[in-house]
Amino acid sequence: MARFAKLLMTFILISQALLGFLLDWSPNHLLNPAWHPHARFHGALLLFLLAGASGTCLWLLWRKSSEPQIALIASAAISCAFWAPFFFITSLLPGSTLWAGDPTSVPHLAGHRYFPNVVVAGVFLVLIAISLRGQRRISSRGPVESQTASAIVSR
Repeated sequence: MARFAKLLMTFILISQALLGFLLDWSPNHLLNPAWHPHARFHGALLLFLLAGASGTCLWLLWRKSSEPQIALIASAAISCAFWAPFFFITSLLPGSTLWAGDPTSVPHLAGHRYFPNVVVAGVFLVLIAISLRGQRRISSRGPVESQTASAIVSR
C-alpha cells in the first residue's frame, strides 16, 4: 500500500474520532439542555461508535497483512458511511436539520445558508477519495494482488 495513502487515511481516522468529541461534546450539541435526553444519548453513542470504528480501522491499516489494501478500502468505506449522510439525511428524515444552534441564526455565506458541518463532511470525503486514489495509483503498478484491490476501488 502506498505510504502516502496509509498516512492520509491514518490522519482521517484520528481526526474524525477526535473532532467528533471536540466539536459535539459541547453546549450547542450533546450538552445542550434543549436537546431531548434520548437524542443526547444517541449523539454520544454515535461518537463512541465512530471512535471505536476508527480505532479498529487504524489497527487494520497498521497490522502486518498480506492484503494491506483491504484495510484502506474498509477504512474508506466506514468513514464514508459516516460522512456521506450529511448530504442526504435531512431528505430522508423529515424535521431533521443540519444546524444545531438557534434556528433563527443559521449562518449565511454569499446570501446562501451555510452549514459548517457539511463543509467538514465534504473535506473528509475529498481526503478519503485522495487516499484511495493514491493507493490505486501505486497498486496498479504492483503485483497481481494489488491490481485486484485496484479493480475493487475503481468500481
